[in-house]
Amino acid sequence: MTDRLRAMKRVLKVQTQMHRLAQWKLAAIEQKEVSLQLHQEHLLRFLDEEGAYSALFSETLMRRLHAIDEEKAKLSITKSEQSNLTMEEARRAGRMQRMCDDLNGAARQAEDRKELRDVLEQINQRRTASLR
Repeated sequence: MTDRLRAMKRVLKVQTQMHRLAQWKLAAIEQKEVSLQLHQEHLLRFLDEEGAYSALFSETLMRRLHAIDEEKAKLSITKSEQSNLTMEEARRAGRMQRMCDDLNGAARQAEDRKELRDVLEQINQRRTASLR
C-alpha cells in the first residue's frame, strides 16, 4: 500500500467521523425540538384542563409558552444549518471514499502489472536457459 493511499485512508476515516458527529448533533437538535414540543403541549393542556389555576398562572404560562416558541424558532434555524452541514460532510466523505477507491484500484493495477512483468521475466529466463 502506497503512502498516498494510507494518507487518503486516514483522511477518509476523519471525514467519516466528522460526518457521524454532524449526524449526532442533528439528532440532538431534533431531540431537543421534540422535547420543547412536548413541554409546550403539556403547558397548553394545563391551561385547558385546570381552569381554576390557570388564572393564577396565566401570565407566567404565557411568558413560558412565548419563550418556548422563540426557542423553537431558533432551534429550527440551527437544525437547518446543521442539516446542511451534515449533508456537506456526507458529500465530503463520499468524495474521499471515491478517491480512495480509485487510488486503491490504481494500486491493484500497478501490482497486477508488476506480477505480470515478473511472470513474463521468469518465462523469458526459462526460455533462454533452455536454449543454451
